[in-house]
Amino acid sequence: EDDIEQTNCTKLFLENYAKENKQILFDIHIYHSPIEFIETYEYDADLLFLDIRMPGMSGMEVAKEIRKKDDSVTIIFITSLAQYAIEGYSVGAEDYILKPIQYEEFKIKMTRILSHISLRSSKYLTFITEESISKVSIDNIMYIETDIHRLIFHDNEGFTYIRHQSMKQCEEEFKNTDFFRINSSFLVNFRYANRIENSDMILIDGSKLKISRPRLRQVIDRFTKMNTR
Repeated sequence: EDDIEQTNCTKLFLENYAKENKQILFDIHIYHSPIEFIETYEYDADLLFLDIRMPGMSGMEVAKEIRKKDDSVTIIFITSLAQYAIEGYSVGAEDYILKPIQYEEFKIKMTRILSHISLRSSKYLTFITEESISKVSIDNIMYIETDIHRLIFHDNEGFTYIRHQSMKQCEEEFKNTDFFRINSSFLVNFRYANRIENSDMILIDGSKLKISRPRLRQVIDRFTKMNTR
């Protein structure tokens, strides 16, 4: 947003919304130049507010650049021209807010938007390296294994991703999902479990993972429930 007054207004509305909803915490970053934003953005935001009419590069052009690498971030256009905002749906914009922004309308839209973000973010993992940023659906992760002080995530296309995290933390993060820990080293997405042979779990791609003896009964019970529901 190149309008300082509008920037301050949007920031104030976000801060007020966070005060009224104490479980919400915003980490706000402001850019007045679209070029600067594109050059420095690390594809780590959950929500972007973009003005459509800006000097040098329009908000629509910024959104198109973002969508080349990130198809999941939520984009909201702020504009005084509704006809331009409607075009935002072509780049997967979630909504638009007309200037001058009214706080009551802003609150209603934010509540709906944040509920969508919460639902969507719970289904994706972000992996950041020096070369790339990848967002991977949890549903595409077949299993996770420990490797010293890091975890290796194996997806259903043969790719692997690294995260520096303990297995205990990961298991907590994935509770209430189809993932289940079959031994100290493997957390498995049971959607990809094909069968159990002796003390091995065979995945649909042929991967064979050892089930620890203390967990064998629980694993069998979980596998049976998954295949009878």
